[in-house]
Amino acid sequence: MEYTSFDELRRELLKETLAFRRREDINSKFKRKFLFLIERCSLSLMEGEDNFFGLFMVKIKRNIGMNLTWPIETEATLTNFVMTFDVVEILNLSEKEIIALIKHEILHIMYDHYGRTKSLRDKYSPLAVNLAMDISVNQFIKNMPAFSYKIDSVNMSLNLNLNQDQSLESYAYKIDMALKDKIKNGDKNKFEDDLFDMENIHESFLSMNDIKDLSKKTALSSFRNGRAPNGLEDILSGIVEKPEISWSKYLKRLISVYPSGYKKTITRKNRRQPDRLDLRGVLRNHISKILVAIDISGSITDEEIKEILREIFNLIKNNNVKVTLAEIDNEVRRVYEVKNKNDLRTKLDRRGGTEFSPLFKYANNNGFKDHLIIYFTDGMGEEKLTVKPMNHNIIWVLTGKSEKLSLNESCGKILKLKNSNKYEFDKDLVGIEIAREMIRELDNLNNRDLEGYR
Repeated sequence: MEYTSFDELRRELLKETLAFRRREDINSKFKRKFLFLIERCSLSLMEGEDNFFGLFMVKIKRNIGMNLTWPIETEATLTNFVMTFDVVEILNLSEKEIIALIKHEILHIMYDHYGRTKSLRDKYSPLAVNLAMDISVNQFIKNMPAFSYKIDSVNMSLNLNLNQDQSLESYAYKIDMALKDKIKNGDKNKFEDDLFDMENIHESFLSMNDIKDLSKKTALSSFRNGRAPNGLEDILSGIVEKPEISWSKYLKRLISVYPSGYKKTITRKNRRQPDRLDLRGVLRNHISKILVAIDISGSITDEEIKEILREIFNLIKNNNVKVTLAEIDNEVRRVYEVKNKNDLRTKLDRRGGTEFSPLFKYANNNGFKDHLIIYFTDGMGEEKLTVKPMNHNIIWVLTGKSEKLSLNESCGKILKLKNSNKYEFDKDLVGIEIAREMIRELDNLNNRDLEGYR
């Protein structure tokens, strides 16, 4: 077997560990060599398809230790994650196995296992939770050390039939039930004699506070060119996705404060004759009026219209609201009041062009100026309105794949019917920042008398 320079340095350092009994015995020269070995692993990750993990490691502070419950323990400060490496356990592993364990720790961070563990420990045994955490991430990693647990080994040991791509909570529940059955039946727990005490690993997770912002910040700077490693596509897409307000939440916010007309009240004096106490004053009446405009020339279906009305009526069930529905293409085709979802009529079958101006002309001329307008459209209409809207609040809800409204001036809030997965971050700035940090780290390594170990 031919040894690489990495293996030679690893074996040399492993011999030196024979003189160490505790962490305080480790000298600074050994520490520099060991951390250089870890840096070699990070650079290997940077060069391959898994460069996300390599870029993530640039942001991680590193420390060394001995007699840990797991080869790598991860903790968090206010500004950084800190990985502590057990020098003896790490040096007994190959380069591929060390890289696999680094991925293992990063996946724990990305899946928010440090936060989810706290609630799970109240329901299930520590052994069940730790096994569930490990198999949930190890299924995405190659070259894990032989002592690590995977779905197949847990299935065989506990007589289970766990499948891939299940949640941490699901794994924890099923494993905990199987462990209880073993204890109930008097079976010796297979895991008691293992090299690592599975009940005590990941204890550092319990001391972590809510640091989701730190995870997000670190992941954002590591996710370059939209290349997500296996198992993290949805998580990373959700992190870099532009936050988007739901149209229904925005509508709910407006309904309670949207005035419509006036109502008599004895709590205010009459403005015209304030000395006449027998005359009542007036207050704004918060009976909301909503004009729901549907672009029938667009891609919206009858089922989507029903779902929209169902959502609206769920929002207004505790409010005094009047809803009017208008069907429009290049002109207003039909307008009728809708008191409940059963009043909805079948959508007119029209395939004309789309114009937004006719609705606002109709609203201005037919007593809808005090209405809140919600316009559902695919967004493809004219660039400029020929009529100035008189309505105070207008919500444009885009129903198609278009990311923007054709109007140069929308005169309202533009939202999406469904969330998009558009990534919005400056990839060039992220790459420059990472390159600068890598250069600084490599310069530091060059100044540590390690030329003989490159």
